[in-house]
Amino acid sequence: MHLTSIALILLSAFCHALWNFYSKSSRDTRILFFWCGFYTVAIALVAFGIKQPVIPKSVWVYIIGSGFVHLLYILFLAHAYTVGEISFVYPITRAAPAFLPLFAFIFLKERISVQGLVGILCVMVSILLYQQREARIQFAAFFRFLREPDALWAYATLASVIGYSLIDKQGMSEFHDHSTGAPVWRAVTYYLMENGISQVLYGLSCLIRFPHRQIAEIGRTEWKRALAVVVLMLTSYSLILYVLMTEKVSYVTAVRQCSVIFVVLLGGYALKETYTKRRLIAAVVMVLGIFLIAYQ
Repeated sequence: MHLTSIALILLSAFCHALWNFYSKSSRDTRILFFWCGFYTVAIALVAFGIKQPVIPKSVWVYIIGSGFVHLLYILFLAHAYTVGEISFVYPITRAAPAFLPLFAFIFLKERISVQGLVGILCVMVSILLYQQREARIQFAAFFRFLREPDALWAYATLASVIGYSLIDKQGMSEFHDHSTGAPVWRAVTYYLMENGISQVLYGLSCLIRFPHRQIAEIGRTEWKRALAVVVLMLTSYSLILYVLMTEKVSYVTAVRQCSVIFVVLLGGYALKETYTKRRLIAAVVMVLGIFLIAYQ
């Protein structure tokens, strides 16, 4: 992998960590996501107004399915950040690359090597470390800690990430087989369409759940934060799309996992969250595990 590619992936990882950090530090992450969705849908309308998307009929089932699972992802992540620390929630939600091979083995008949199994074991150990909530490490208390609200929402978010990743993998394969458009534009089209569906549904749910005055207040006072989150999201995604044109997806995924380390540092030192050293060790172990899985 070229040094330029590594630098761009690390920049993408930092942007991803930063938009999550800004989301967590909002007065109300749930409503902030409403405004992020508003701006994202606006960008999608402008993009599709400039260039009309051409989507094969067979791809729509994946886009709609991914849109609904992404809706769950937004709901779960917003609740997780509302009740939990980002240095705990984020790493768990980013553990999907370790579990995807297991589900791909079950549902897509893909194989797992011994090195891949070692990598998965590393990630599981790191999750055990993240789960600790006392001064002394007590692995026997894992299931007791697992019942905490932040853990439940974090693992629910992880499940949704695994779900939409499997759907998107099949959807993009179908898109590739039945479309002659530019690869990058296909990816952007797919992303904006499924994201548009999820954001519209999430926006409607917010209008039902929250007082309109409260939504307007967050929009007025935190519009810069919401725009920053959207720009960081698009920048992170665009950088990955660019690198994927020349590098293997498994390598890109592995290097991008460094965002976990960035988030633990931001949460520990900027938000003064707990167990920073322990979670930093867990983050390094998780990144090592993802590297083993990716480079098998």
